[in-house]
Amino acid sequence: MLNELTTQSATGIEEMRCPSCDSDAIYKYGRAWTGKQRFLCMMCGMQFTGNAGKATVKGKPACPECGKPMNLYKIEGIVVRFRCSGYPKCRTFKKYRMKEEPDEPLHP
Repeated sequence: MLNELTTQSATGIEEMRCPSCDSDAIYKYGRAWTGKQRFLCMMCGMQFTGNAGKATVKGKPACPECGKPMNLYKIEGIVVRFRCSGYPKCRTFKKYRMKEEPDEPLHP
């Protein structure tokens, strides 16, 4: 019976991968304040909870000042902030609102 419990809990971890480096070398690392299981990636050291995905954006906007692509900088609720990839020479920021459809690219 002890082996069954170990196998079942280990199976859940084996299916999980690190959202940062996609490694499967992860361990249970306590619980978050919400009660969700936390994990620690042994390859990159990232801590994460089970179903929390990394934010991805399709189509990065171009900087209006220098024309370089802008990088995702911060997500504040439904507002996404981009910073110029030429930072610190170009300090341009742009804010966009997220759309309802998660598969659609962001538009101003």
